[in-house]
Amino acid sequence: MNEGLYGMRAVAERTGLKAPSIRMWEKRYGAVVPERTETNRRVYRSEDVERLSLMKKLTDRGHAISRIAHLGLESLQTLLNESLGSEIPGGGDGGGQPRRKVGIVSAGPAEMLDDMDLFEADVVGKAESLEMAAKDPEFPKLDLLIVEAEALFPETISSLRNVVQACDAKLSLVVYRFASSKTVTALAKAIVGVRLVKAPLTDIQLRRECLVLLNSLRGGEANPAVRQAGPIPERLYEADQLARLSRISSTIECECPQHMAELLKALSAFEKYSAECEDRNAEDALMHAFLHRTTAQVRRTMEEALRHLIHSEGLKLD
Repeated sequence: MNEGLYGMRAVAERTGLKAPSIRMWEKRYGAVVPERTETNRRVYRSEDVERLSLMKKLTDRGHAISRIAHLGLESLQTLLNESLGSEIPGGGDGGGQPRRKVGIVSAGPAEMLDDMDLFEADVVGKAESLEMAAKDPEFPKLDLLIVEAEALFPETISSLRNVVQACDAKLSLVVYRFASSKTVTALAKAIVGVRLVKAPLTDIQLRRECLVLLNSLRGGEANPAVRQAGPIPERLYEADQLARLSRISSTIECECPQHMAELLKALSAFEKYSAECEDRNAEDALMHAFLHRTTAQVRRTMEEALRHLIHSEGLKLD
């Protein structure tokens, strides 16, 4: 490696940043632009390392990375000096907001959630299960508890309640794959401030859920459709079924099934787009979350109407 160039591991050691954070800051905010080796590995200049170090210190003091990533070295150093002199947490936003404390309960890797600088929050506690978190006397007090679970059972309710009470979590996000509707409803009613989201989620979707919740802790308002605890309604018709319906309906006089199939294709496409559209900040996250949930609800209403129409016309999709 050329003199004055550093690999990812060396940069992480010198700056105190984790590799996922460095890559996210590059991709999303253009904080640094590394060079590439012949094998396409990132290498960083001394100036890049210095920039990342300053940005790490500033985000630790409450500055949002989105607001400082474009600054030059001199401006970053000046801002850090001002922050050290003022001794006001959250000076980057001018509102004195403290960084939020987040805990993660997950048996699997949660690499994306390690990069909580993007949320102006810090991961202060981790556990592999709710039982382990409840038994850990050093599990800290939290603003937000994030739980990833393969399945939810009736006994999950008491386990989650114990952890929420022990860490005094203001809000909790539960991401799950399998659960009965009865268990989901019971859990939502039993624990104040819980948000249940059905997996799988992309990194963007998971990040959005966290942004929406953390924004509410800062006093931000969310549309009632965003605050709704229930999961996004599942699709009643797949793309291939809608395509077959378009062909079937062309052989009958009524064209309503064909038009409804086309409407559902468009709604499904926008639902997918709004779910995957990247968020620049909390305001973006709230807007996209509202669009996603609203579109999904409209799509489900149209699907139920289409099901009634298919039954009335005696059409067969299988």
